[in-house]
Amino acid sequence: MLEMRHIRKSFYGVKVLDDVSINLYPGETLALLGENGAGKSTLIKILNGDYSRDAGDVILDGVPVHFAEPRDAEGAGIRMIYQELHYAPELSVAENLLLGRLPHRQGLLGWMIDWNAAREQAREALKLLNVNIDPMTKMRDLSVVEREIIEIVKALSRKARIIVMDEPTAALTPPEVQQLFGIIRDLCKQGIGIIYISHRLDEVFQIAQRVTVLRDGKHVDTRPIAEMTHKALVHMMVGRDIEERAEVRKGTAAIQLGDRLLEVQGLAKTGAFEDISFHVRAGEIVALFGLLGAGHNILTQTIFGIEKADSGNVHIGGHPVQVASPQDAKRAGIGFVPLDRKVNGLVLGMSVQKNITLSNWSTLAPFGIFRPKKEMHNTRHWVDKLGIRMAGGIETHTRYLSGGNQQKVVLARWLEANVRVLLLNEPTWGVDVGARSDIYDQLEALAAQGLAILIVSSDIEEVLTVSHRILTIYKGHLTGEFMQSEATQENLLHAAAGGTL
Repeated sequence: MLEMRHIRKSFYGVKVLDDVSINLYPGETLALLGENGAGKSTLIKILNGDYSRDAGDVILDGVPVHFAEPRDAEGAGIRMIYQELHYAPELSVAENLLLGRLPHRQGLLGWMIDWNAAREQAREALKLLNVNIDPMTKMRDLSVVEREIIEIVKALSRKARIIVMDEPTAALTPPEVQQLFGIIRDLCKQGIGIIYISHRLDEVFQIAQRVTVLRDGKHVDTRPIAEMTHKALVHMMVGRDIEERAEVRKGTAAIQLGDRLLEVQGLAKTGAFEDISFHVRAGEIVALFGLLGAGHNILTQTIFGIEKADSGNVHIGGHPVQVASPQDAKRAGIGFVPLDRKVNGLVLGMSVQKNITLSNWSTLAPFGIFRPKKEMHNTRHWVDKLGIRMAGGIETHTRYLSGGNQQKVVLARWLEANVRVLLLNEPTWGVDVGARSDIYDQLEALAAQGLAILIVSSDIEEVLTVSHRILTIYKGHLTGEFMQSEATQENLLHAAAGGTL
C-alpha cells in the first residue's frame, strides 16, 4: 500500500537520509528502528508532508504522490502520532480531540458549538484506551504522560489507512501497552497499515511482522521479525553488541556503599503523596518505580524545590536542608534531570556549551571575571566523557541534537555543577538503545565515584537494569522495597499496583 523509494534529504549540507527505501503492506505492523539521529523522524515527516524530499518517490497504492503539507497526507488517510506532541495547550481535551470537526447545532443566534455532543464524542474516543480524563480539562493542566495518551486517542479516533506511531507507549503502563497492542491488532485486521517506531525492543517482537533498520541515515536491512533475535537486532541498529546488564548484575559482588547522602523523612504533599520516607547512600542507585499518577514525578520535583511540601524533612549528608527553590537544592548539592527535557531541562536556542555550563557560572566567573577558555575546556571534557554527538561542534544549538544527546547535555550540566545527589525523572524516555546504554554506563560510573542517584521510572526494564535497590509507589504511598537481586517484573508490578507482599 505504501512505498518510499530512494529517499534523500539534507539539512545545511548534512545528509540526514541517503537513499532510504521502505514499504508497507495492508494489515501489517512494520517496525522502523534505529538510534536517535538515524533518520527515522525525518523519513516519517517526509511521508506526512512536514518536510520536502530532495530526491526519491512516495507511492501510495501504486500511484506517485506528493504531500506539500500535513493536510494533504491526512486527506490520503495517513495519521501521525509524533514523539514530539502536537496540541493546543489552552484548549480542552475535547477540543483537541475534535479539532477541525467540532459538532455544531442551530441556536438562537445561528450555528454554535454543541458542547454536550462534543463531550460525549470525546468520552467515546477516550474509551478506546479506557482513559478516565474529564473531556473539558485544558491540555495545559494535564501531565506529560496524559497529553501523550490524548495524542494516541486522537489518531485512533479518526479513520486512517496508515498510522505512524512514534514511541506511542512511552507514557503507558504495562496493562495499557497491551491494550494498545490489542487496538493495533484490530486495526491491522481491518487492513490498516502501521509503522511502529520504538526504542523498546521487547514491544517490537510482540507487535511487528517485519522490521526495517536505519543507521546514520542509511537503510541497513528489512527482515521478518521471526528471523531476528534481540541481540542481532541491537547489533544491526548500533553496529556493536550491548551488554545485558540486568542479567550480568544478578549474582555479582556487593557494591561498596557509603553514608546516607539523601534522606527523606515523612514528606507529604496534599493530593500527590503522603508520609514518604527513604534514603539513598553514596555509591547507590535507587529506582522509584510507579505507574501513571502514582506521585513519584511530583515527589522528585518537591525534593528539588520546584513543588512545595506540606510537611516532612530532607537531609543531605546527614544535615537537614531547607529546599524552597531549585537554587536552594543546587546549593545543597542536588541535581535534577526533569521528565520533559525540552521544556524544563534545556534552553533549545542556546549552544551545547552554554547549556552544559549554565549551572556553574560561579566557578567560570570568579570575582565577576568570565573565563571563556575554562568554559570551553569544561564543555569538551563532558562532551568527550559522555559521548555527546553533534554535527556542528559545541556551538551547535541543543534543539538540533537527538533525544539521547539532549539528555546527555542535561546530565553533563549537573556533573559540571559537581552535585552529590542526582535525581532523574525517566532518564531514558525516548532515548535509543545505544544512547540508553551509554547513560547507564555513566550512571554506574557516577555511583562508583560516590554519588547518590535516585531514578524515577515507569519503565520496568530500566528499573531492573540499572538500579541496586527498588522502591515501589502507589497512589502516593510507598508499597515495597526490593534489592535488585530479588526483584522481578511480577513482584514490582504487583507492589506498584497497590498489592502487598
